[in-house]
Amino acid sequence: MATNARAVGARIKRLREQKGFSQRAVSSPGVSYAYISRVEAGVRVPSAKALRKIAGKLGTTALYLETGRDDATCPHCGRQG
Repeated sequence: MATNARAVGARIKRLREQKGFSQRAVSSPGVSYAYISRVEAGVRVPSAKALRKIAGKLGTTALYLETGRDDATCPHCGRQG
């Protein structure tokens, strides 16, 4: 899977800021605010599990965070979005 870490981080940051959430508000057990900071900076590529947790907090799908589209094919399971 070739994920563009900067694009994923930018989508997360944009949605988080649109909702008025801090990085702490988006964090959860196993996904610290420091981890979210590194993801948003494009330094870390989030795991599928982390993407699902972040997506849940942001009211979107992990597929959207990863690809920028909800109508794409999931790179993890091959399911259509």
